[in-house]
Amino acid sequence: MADITPVLDAAETRLMQAWLERDRAAVKGLVAADCVMMFGTAPPVLLDRASFLAAMDGGLVLTGFRFREVTARRHGGGAWFTGHVELELELGRHRWNGGFLLTDLFVRGKVRRRWKLAERSLAPVEANEALSDGIRRLQLWR
Repeated sequence: MADITPVLDAAETRLMQAWLERDRAAVKGLVAADCVMMFGTAPPVLLDRASFLAAMDGGLVLTGFRFREVTARRHGGGAWFTGHVELELELGRHRWNGGFLLTDLFVRGKVRRRWKLAERSLAPVEANEALSDGIRRLQLWR
């Protein structure tokens, strides 16, 4: 089975670029109609595709992004894309910048069979080297 990472990395880049450019048509073509997005705020908040598309016009603006460590793998009929992404977001007059953990589920579209975003989880990364070092020590393959 071929590595799906480059395919989903390209889809993610197109999606983020379309969001950055506020290109509603492009985002709509890359996001499944029943997509939901979970934002890691306290308390967490969900947006559906219609809400996200409306938010692009000024409610939730992406002004920059950079992918760091990413990985992808197929699971059943879908594929998971996870990674660390540096985001520059504006929510009204507030800025929400820094490192985020991105977890996306992609599914194949029914008509053109292109990968579409079905679910997204986006949460700020907590800087805690002691915790990350402790978890790293649990990796059996090291």
